[in-house]
Amino acid sequence: MKNKSKLRTLLLLALNFILLFAVYQLFLRAESTIGMYLYLGAVAVLAVAYYIVNRGFGKPITDADTLPDSWSYKEKCDYVEHVRARHESAKKILYWLFPLILVLLIDFVSVFLLDALRGMHL
Repeated sequence: MKNKSKLRTLLLLALNFILLFAVYQLFLRAESTIGMYLYLGAVAVLAVAYYIVNRGFGKPITDADTLPDSWSYKEKCDYVEHVRARHESAKKILYWLFPLILVLLIDFVSVFLLDALRGMHL
């Protein structure tokens, strides 16, 4: 069952990448830079949204023993459950954020690195 979930995640990421890359290529074919600005804006918004929803970029605290001793057992359990739910919601943002970053990375490598290498006469 775990492998099925990982395969589903990988397919979703690949599908999102293909979709976003195709749309970006349409912007490039139209010789429009608006696509780059839209994608950069989307990356910024999604990164901020992930940070807010997940309350940081790291893995959240899910061990009830590390929470303050002044909290009751019920408060600790509620907090851990709430953190897990937030973390699962934040993961869904990454399904769009990672493919967007990859599309922009491919474009930047193509523009800055490959064009520079083509211009070199060895």
